[in-house]
Amino acid sequence: MVKFEDIFHIGIIVPNMETGMEEISSRFGVTWPRPPGPAEVLARTKEGTGPLASRFVYSAEGPPWFELIEAVPGTVWAAQASNIHHMGAFVDDMDAEIERLIAEGNELEMETVDEQGNRVSVSYINSDLNVRLEILPAAMREGMMTMLGNS
Repeated sequence: MVKFEDIFHIGIIVPNMETGMEEISSRFGVTWPRPPGPAEVLARTKEGTGPLASRFVYSAEGPPWFELIEAVPGTVWAAQASNIHHMGAFVDDMDAEIERLIAEGNELEMETVDEQGNRVSVSYINSDLNVRLEILPAAMREGMMTMLGNS
């Protein structure tokens, strides 16, 4: 089960990365420790498996950190009515958590996979409420915290 203390970031879709960084900085007083980086993954959705590319950046301040993702029309990273895209959390057992969430009526919206189609890290879960949850394996916690400067 996802525990509140495991939520470490809030993902926000922005139409333009630089404008989004300026606005979020101005509104919430956050800074950006590094320039936006590439987000390039092989993603599986209901439509099939294919490459998905954008740019992302995390705030220096957190937790929870702000993660900005540049919008990609026609994908899970498209702009939406609420551009708060997701809350990200670590889980101990990705397969069990995805199975549990699907059994509760949620949808596995997207998952990153390797060339053989095996789940590798990030999965998006959503429901009719449209509060998307991004789950990552707990094994990624230390690396993410190091990247975010909170090791």
